Amino acid sequence: MLNLELVKDMLPSGMEIANVKLSENYETFGPKLLFNCYNIESRWMKGSRLEILTIAKKDDNFHFVILDCLTNTGQWDPINRVKYPNADIFFNYNQEILNYEVIDYNKKKLIFTGESQQLININKRFAVESNHQCYFKNSDIPIKLEFNEENVMKPVRRLKILNLTNDLWTEYRMDIPEIAFIHEHEMDFKASLPFY
Repeated sequence: MLNLELVKDMLPSGMEIANVKLSENYETFGPKLLFNCYNIESRWMKGSRLEILTIAKKDDNFHFVILDCLTNTGQWDPINRVKYPNADIFFNYNQEILNYEVIDYNKKKLIFTGESQQLININKRFAVESNHQCYFKNSDIPIKLEFNEENVMKPVRRLKILNLTNDLWTEYRMDIPEIAFIHEHEMDFKASLPFY
């Protein structure tokens, strides 16, 4: 992550950017700007999302904070409420090569090609502790997630970056990510957001 003070101003009140590791062995301990791409299938939305997020800390508790979201399906958050799709997303993974392409409606792009490498273990603070209560931008309204911790902590597949084009959030990140990986298994999450 670059420009930490600017990102800090985007967080809910009282939160600080946390220093974390995502995996157990491969990258440095420090603040992270994460690009979390995933497919989603639920009662209200079916498609793909790209969340740009960080991990923040308040009172020794760790939380994901979604700073931006690009999606080809509908979305709901505490700031914008219901929102229409804002990007085209294409995803393909064949156990050897991952291809992921996001083009937002302003024509900014994230194009990623990665080659499967070894399985690695992810960090529990990142995968579990930060996932229980998440936030959207500077909203103080929590999004509570319920999930199976063992399932979330399964080893992930490290990816060797073969191709990367990224026009998104350029002023807040390095050109090349420290680490890229994919969860090769499905995960079930139950999200609870207060109705207001």
